[in-house]
Amino acid sequence: MTYTISTVQSDSNMAVYVYEKSGKTTPLNSLYSPEKEAQRFLKKMSSLKNNFIVILGYGNGELFEQLVKSDVYKQNAHFLFIEPFQEVLVRDVHREIINSQRDKLTFIHYKNLTSISFMSFLNEYIGMPTSIQVHPNYIKIEEPIIKDCLQVINEGIKTKQISDNTEMWFAKDWIIEPLLNIQNTKKAIKIHTLKDKFKGERAILVAAGPSLQQHIEFLKDNKDFFHIFVVGPALRVLLDNGIEPDYVLSIDAGQLNYDTHFKGIVFEGTLIYETVSNSSIQTNHQGRLVVSKTANDYISPQFVDNLSEVLKRSPSVAVFTMRAIIYFGFSEVYLVGQDLALIDGEYYAKGVKHHAAVQNEKEELVVTNNLGQPVGTTRPLKIFLETFEAIIKTLPADIAIFNLSKHGAKIEGTIFIEESVITKEMKNIIILDEEPQEILIDPLAVLKEFTGKLKGLQKQVFEAKDNLDRLIQIGLVTANDMPKVVKDFSGIRNHPILVEVLLANVTFMFKKINNEFQLFDLKKRYMSQDYLELITELETFYALIGKLCTEIIKDERIKNYK
Repeated sequence: MTYTISTVQSDSNMAVYVYEKSGKTTPLNSLYSPEKEAQRFLKKMSSLKNNFIVILGYGNGELFEQLVKSDVYKQNAHFLFIEPFQEVLVRDVHREIINSQRDKLTFIHYKNLTSISFMSFLNEYIGMPTSIQVHPNYIKIEEPIIKDCLQVINEGIKTKQISDNTEMWFAKDWIIEPLLNIQNTKKAIKIHTLKDKFKGERAILVAAGPSLQQHIEFLKDNKDFFHIFVVGPALRVLLDNGIEPDYVLSIDAGQLNYDTHFKGIVFEGTLIYETVSNSSIQTNHQGRLVVSKTANDYISPQFVDNLSEVLKRSPSVAVFTMRAIIYFGFSEVYLVGQDLALIDGEYYAKGVKHHAAVQNEKEELVVTNNLGQPVGTTRPLKIFLETFEAIIKTLPADIAIFNLSKHGAKIEGTIFIEESVITKEMKNIIILDEEPQEILIDPLAVLKEFTGKLKGLQKQVFEAKDNLDRLIQIGLVTANDMPKVVKDFSGIRNHPILVEVLLANVTFMFKKINNEFQLFDLKKRYMSQDYLELITELETFYALIGKLCTEIIKDERIKNYK
């Protein structure tokens, strides 16, 4: 049985939402005095300071009303209201307050909440405590949607951990590979020249999911009727079956990506790559190159003219492919092998080479497939699913996305379609215009300059770290010690190599320490232990940056660069 939401008047003459299911009613606010109820709730939160506070349940808005007048509001960083019930609406006056104070307030209905959107808040307020509060009357509701809200919040926390781990794992590669790609990027067609070039055409996006093998014959029969875009891991399967795709795409910086999916392959079609893509892929490619600047890559533009960032950073090559296809102007997109789930326990299609990272993937979550049945998936695949859905929500109505995966995850906004009803219409041949690229500067000279600046930063960081190590060893920090600590940090924080290169690829670490410094007001009275905790965090930050500098300088790829 479904629930209903109605309204009644409280004893204090305020409108109160009432939840009802199976004859049981639960008011979402006190029927006596929502105002006093809100004040009692806020009193319990009075000890919270400099927190990112999540409040589950808006109710009739009285909690919001009392919050913005309270000390709790003044002494904390941000408040995120999540309302589980779509029927509960925000007061117009509160909407105006939220719109005028976006740095302090956010309201979102549960249906618009994803683990990725919640992760964005954690990214913004990293280094600050996160406090999750549930409106007192919402606790009484026995409705799955309440648990689902808390589950999405939990998934957002885990998604954040995955994102941070990915940054740490690839930080060095994301800096080195753009340097190694310079010669490739110089001669490549710039992706911005392809905007809307395929207007009105139809594309097939071929991913490497388990259902790919079921559609091999369909791809063979339709290669003349669609522009075929294939992600790197699925390329070998298509070539082994005599299918020559039009485009293959790559974004992964790891050498493992080249060794597993590209090494030994002969493909003369067009390779579309991001500037962080492993350079061995581009260097050994025998066909045309199209390049897209990776977000946060500040190295490539120093070498290559007219290199602009037009596609957002993507968590997977399939998401990158989707963004590229939309940017190129296609009117219809057909997804093949885009399962985003473990079908019969399998991550990849038969014929796709597996590397260690996916050999032991197990079900972590359950989603719904295109038959309305539950299917297991992994946490990273769920992130990709939510990203696909977020992209599709932004598309104009004249772009249609079809999904051929019957047993894969249902992607909201796509239309499930059987092969048999897809029509054959001859595709137009689109010529990609070659762009002459002016060489502005010798890359070897810039590389030498880059490593020189990196060594300068490394020296600066280690000197500041030595000062902190001395204070930590003594175990006593006074206000007199802090001006030098702050001065050192300011000098390092403004170093262009740190800001534009290193921290662009380990964003969470910089945001965390920056937030902690902003919260630390030297004009107030602090105990030695407070100072000690701050400089201990800062010392960890310096150690990370120093280690990254050292690893880049000593990396064999840098030493052997030609």
